[in-house]
Amino acid sequence: MKIVLIKTEGITPHTIRNKHLEKIRAIHKKLEVVGVSCLNKAEIEKHVANADIIAGVPNVIPPIAKAKNIKWIHSFSAGMDKVLTPEIIKSRIIVSNSSGIHAVPIAEHVMGIMLIYVRKFYDSFRNQQGKIWSKNQDITEIRGKTILIVGLGRIGIEIARLASCFGANVIAIKRNIKNKPDFIERVYSINQLENILPYADFVILCLPLTPATHHVFNANKFSKMKKSAVIINIGRGKLIDEKALIEALDKKLIAGAGLDVTEEEPLPKESKLWEMENVIITPHHSGWSEKYMDRAIDLFCLNLKAHLRGENLPNLVDKTRGY
Repeated sequence: MKIVLIKTEGITPHTIRNKHLEKIRAIHKKLEVVGVSCLNKAEIEKHVANADIIAGVPNVIPPIAKAKNIKWIHSFSAGMDKVLTPEIIKSRIIVSNSSGIHAVPIAEHVMGIMLIYVRKFYDSFRNQQGKIWSKNQDITEIRGKTILIVGLGRIGIEIARLASCFGANVIAIKRNIKNKPDFIERVYSINQLENILPYADFVILCLPLTPATHHVFNANKFSKMKKSAVIINIGRGKLIDEKALIEALDKKLIAGAGLDVTEEEPLPKESKLWEMENVIITPHHSGWSEKYMDRAIDLFCLNLKAHLRGENLPNLVDKTRGY
């Protein structure tokens, strides 16, 4: 069985190292494990032609037209919108992702954004630039705030756990409202979203991008939110209608936004979001950590062992639902 891992170039959290290749090889002596640079198109085409399994981050996974033996594609990311091409959806190729490895860094990232807002660090940073010593009378705390998590997967659950440790009242939107963790006060269906939005101080989007979730947050949803509420998006940029968001921020229908993802990435320089004082922008790196690829390879190995045993993959993606 031949496994081809497409390696990103440079020193990034997505770097596949020799120790990762060796860890995969150690699973079974008959595995042929090849690491190929994403920049070496000729080598990719050569190895993919007879590969059984291809793995890589979404933007380096190659077209499968000439991959005659391919049975499984694994993404070292959670989002599958770039991987699930019409060709792959129609094929018999199974697809898996790395859902779960991002939970710790993204949850900490979200807590950091919330702390910036409640402790008014943004104002303090600006004052520091002007050497202004001014105490902010509007500083508050996370304890007692209502935090609505829209999408209660592994990331959403870890955010909820940390928020509950801060003393927040955590509620959530979940596809299956059963099996609620103890640290979440109540779980609602997506059909109840508009009814509970008026109660949330922070709304955190953790949904995957699918046709059903595209622009799930639009002008109507923003009109239901508290004027003091902040929306945080760590899912996909197109979950939010950006024009409607900018209008809501301009009109002070909501208090702020923390965006790790945007509709177009990189965010265009002409976007008004860059200059809005009530917006925090990070460049789609909330899931990054020096432990990223170690966790990703461990998860891939878990799925590979299941595949070799003929079992369903723990991270199998439903190609019709998109996650």
